Amino acid sequence: MATLSHSSVVIPKGSVGNLVFYELNGKPVVRSKPASNPKNKYNPSPLQLIQREKLKTINAFLKPIKEALNFGYQEFVNDSKKGIHWAFADINTKGYNHTREQKIDPSYLRVSKGNLLGPENAKLTRNGNSLEFSWIDNSTEGKAQATDETFIVLYCPEEKKYIWPSVKFRRKTGMGAIELDTQHSTLSWHVYLAFSQLNLRKKKYILSDSVYLGRV
Repeated sequence: MATLSHSSVVIPKGSVGNLVFYELNGKPVVRSKPASNPKNKYNPSPLQLIQREKLKTINAFLKPIKEALNFGYQEFVNDSKKGIHWAFADINTKGYNHTREQKIDPSYLRVSKGNLLGPENAKLTRNGNSLEFSWIDNSTEGKAQATDETFIVLYCPEEKKYIWPSVKFRRKTGMGAIELDTQHSTLSWHVYLAFSQLNLRKKKYILSDSVYLGRV
């Protein structure tokens, strides 16, 4: 990949022969197309088949929560790399095993990433239709603030459903509870918790790495 200098010459967009022209972060860029290999395309090796299945399975797992991932990874999202791409990395390297019946281990999913101080000693219990969260108030440490808000994601991959609750809890409270409605109370949820903090100057949030609280 090469970056082209701006000039009076009109730079094309799209494919021209073996080259692809496009813009990245406002700059014109050109790259060559990957060389095709008809043999691999129509007669893939066993390893290539495993890799294809891996890519397809992880993408299908992450797709239902892509909007939540864009929020959770907003410090790193750009025109070419969205939240789903960042979340893919941890599942790809740690959370996938093609020999298991359930190939993806959801405990390796991170729904957010950032330098904000994360939840300390976070716990989750289910009491009927209520999910009860608790954590230690560590708002005096690092860049944490008492007013930091929770970022909670509940995910049921089998049903391709997730809940991103609009209700928020402050770091200083050390606890919170979410009531599941009748429709959602019958499902089993993987639960993730992080903290977010509004950057007033940039009008964006900074986040902590999420923690996995288990399945309830």
